[in-house]
Amino acid sequence: MEEKKNKEYNFGVLVLGSILVGVGVLMLAANIIPHLGMAKLWPLFMLIPVAILIAVFIQDKTKLSAVIFPVILLLFYCGYFLWLNFTTWEYAATTWPNFLIGPGLGFLGLYFAARKWEFLIPAIILLMLAAIFYGAIIENTLIVGILFIAVGLLFILKPLILAVTKKKMTP
Repeated sequence: MEEKKNKEYNFGVLVLGSILVGVGVLMLAANIIPHLGMAKLWPLFMLIPVAILIAVFIQDKTKLSAVIFPVILLLFYCGYFLWLNFTTWEYAATTWPNFLIGPGLGFLGLYFAARKWEFLIPAIILLMLAAIFYGAIIENTLIVGILFIAVGLLFILKPLILAVTKKKMTP
């Protein structure tokens, strides 16, 4: 048992050390490569807590529900902010529904980690609101209509889905 804890601790220290080296390399690259400064790369600092949370999860597998939401949220916004930094922040005026998608994906991750329907409800609400707003922005509601039908069918068929999953779980 003690040997396992030492391996997990060593892995956590290895992950943290790798993160610090990676951040140092990025800072050096920002000084060497033109147009690649910290003004564009700052979202990558969101990966530091992500790596720490993943190291926490690796050390204690029971903490998945505690780390999944912030990991998904930070990864999503890191990618979104990097995209805005390398394109133009003017796109934020039309991609603002992403601020609903981030927590929606976080709740969806919680649902898949804990298999509790109460996490699925806020996920669906946030993701569908984002879909509605994107549909209004692009002035096309075809995809939004299909999404509403799919989610409606999910709730209509929920008892059947639960019955099938319970059957598979019982020997």
